[in-house]
Amino acid sequence: MISKNKIKQIKSLSQKKSRSKNKLFLVEGNKLVTEVIHSEIEIEYLIGTTDFLSSLKTEELELNELIEASQVEINKASLLQNPQQSIAVCRIPNQDFTINNLTGRLTLCLDTIQDPGNLGTIIRIADWFGIQTIIASPETADLFNPKVIQATMGAFCRVQVVYTNLINFFIEAKILELPVFGAFMEGENVYDMELSQEGIIVMGNEGNGISKELEPFINHKLHIPGYKTSESLNVSVATAIICSEFRRQVLSGK
Repeated sequence: MISKNKIKQIKSLSQKKSRSKNKLFLVEGNKLVTEVIHSEIEIEYLIGTTDFLSSLKTEELELNELIEASQVEINKASLLQNPQQSIAVCRIPNQDFTINNLTGRLTLCLDTIQDPGNLGTIIRIADWFGIQTIIASPETADLFNPKVIQATMGAFCRVQVVYTNLINFFIEAKILELPVFGAFMEGENVYDMELSQEGIIVMGNEGNGISKELEPFINHKLHIPGYKTSESLNVSVATAIICSEFRRQVLSGK
């Protein structure tokens, strides 16, 4: 049975203020809950129906608190329009990051990506293309927003998102001498460029692109050529195209 206090707490986790205060975030849906159970993320308490919990072999899991509940109770607590059989309330992990982790790999850098759906999709794209770290401006949507978590389809368990002042980040990253790529309307055709196996790829805000303050740190401007009349691409779609071309060149031995 889910107590009234827990229902109240679950509902409150839709708000960043509550997530920050309690250091908790919400995971809903059987697939995502199963993903988080098998990750290193600490679950404060897990709620599930009898059928869902019996499928997990819960006696083999390390859980702080396990709550068996009816589907009706879960429906009352859930933030989803179509609730499933499980809810996990999880601890926000500590941000453990050092700049040297970026050497020898691709990293995404997000300059004020504000739409939760875009952020969640970009995290999912990063996971698909083997990108382990995303550096994000403080103004970027909150990773632990339930809408972001849903859009990642579980990729948040494998991709680290680090929020930091981007100017300070690039000043510090200079010591690594990594190439820095950025998506611009006036950039060079991405399909004509020789792309590296390591570096930082900067994607800009949905409406304004990459901020003027960051332009001096970018030494390779990329552009995705268009063949129709649309003014621009959705940022998550553009991220997927650019990441795909980086990986294609590696696979083709270019």
